[in-house]
Amino acid sequence: MYLILNKYAAGGSAKKKWEKVKSVICKMFDEINVVDIDKVNLIVHAIKEAIKDSEKDFIIAGGDGTINLFINRLIDTTDVKEIKDVRIGAIGIGSSNDFHKPRYNQNLIAEIPAKINFNSSEPRDVGVIKYRTGAEILHKYFLLNASIGVTAEANHLFNKPDSILKILKKYFTPLAILYAAVKTIFAFENFKAQIVFNSYKTYSFQISNLSIIKNPNFSGDLSYPGESNYHNGIYDVFLAHSMNKLDLINLLKSLSKKIFPRNEKTKYCTSSRIKITTENDFLIEFDGEIISTNYAEFSILNKYLNICIN
Repeated sequence: MYLILNKYAAGGSAKKKWEKVKSVICKMFDEINVVDIDKVNLIVHAIKEAIKDSEKDFIIAGGDGTINLFINRLIDTTDVKEIKDVRIGAIGIGSSNDFHKPRYNQNLIAEIPAKINFNSSEPRDVGVIKYRTGAEILHKYFLLNASIGVTAEANHLFNKPDSILKILKKYFTPLAILYAAVKTIFAFENFKAQIVFNSYKTYSFQISNLSIIKNPNFSGDLSYPGESNYHNGIYDVFLAHSMNKLDLINLLKSLSKKIFPRNEKTKYCTSSRIKITTENDFLIEFDGEIISTNYAEFSILNKYLNICIN
């Protein structure tokens, strides 16, 4: 079994979290090959070696971005036949650890969330982003959710923190998330985008935030209403448009209570395909990672990856 370890997650505090669970994890499995995330080329090597040796179980110890990095390398490295038997577990030593939400006591090891029971796994949907960068068309993948607008900008700041945020990330994660959100809101400007849902009519909006959801939980204690559905082959789509700073602050407060306001500046729908185009580049955040483009298409690989649920 391979364990992909990111000791640098959560502003560097992941190392201490890993030490809390390391001995327990090592006792649970007969043989563990640990691959450090700072050697990214070794992740692809580990995947190839594992597949060659018919070893199909992986544990990802890090945050949501670490899981995201792994599944992108996995999908890019393997074919449909090879990936069918792969099983993925995770240990949440990152900042937000949305992959593990909602959290249950039976999935905690020394207060650290862990889903590493390979006898309890299920096939889950994988989100696909097809996007343009320069003259190239590329693909990225995600398990939880993606966003455009203020949430993406806040995540970009969180990933590239200023001096204050660096300290908050390491020691006060909830405060760090709030700081990034509020600072981003006051600097954010709406932008015009054309959106097509399920290849039907084209809509034009001044985007404040667009969230494309498989898991409603994101960024600490923030959440959209509803429950996760990892198997239905569709997204929940929450759009906020034409909002001013006060509107965005109120939206933040509502989402902290798992409420999405319904008014003339918000929209909700479900969709399996979404296309977004803009005149200028915008950021897309997906499971903590960031890309920039002016054209993106979202689709779903239905029940594509086997994920531990306990």
